[in-house]
Amino acid sequence: MTNPPNDRPTPTRVTYHLSPRDVWERQAASPSYVPEAFPDEGFVHTTIGLETVLIPANHHYADDERPYVCLTIDLDRVSGEVRFDADPLVYPHIYSPVPTEAVTEVRDAHRSDDGTFTGFGPPRSAA
Repeated sequence: MTNPPNDRPTPTRVTYHLSPRDVWERQAASPSYVPEAFPDEGFVHTTIGLETVLIPANHHYADDERPYVCLTIDLDRVSGEVRFDADPLVYPHIYSPVPTEAVTEVRDAHRSDDGTFTGFGPPRSAA
């Protein structure tokens, strides 16, 4: 993992990514995971801190009725570039597909009846 000279150093070695469950499950046994938006955006959205995942989840995906999971990603296992493009301490972007071996845990997303994301279940192994 690299940080360009003008970026802050990585404050943690773990980050989190929200994915529709079916998208993750179709790719879990593949060498790498590619989110639906990756072809258009060129990076993987992640957050630092599990509770922080709820912010983009409710802002972008509350109307998407599919079941979601939260992936725990070990940045030490990511070979592509990681940049902190927006708020440098909260939202790192991974500029490559994520090796599935870098996904260490999966949690089911919990939602209220209106689609609001409310939290996550206990972690289970991604393997």
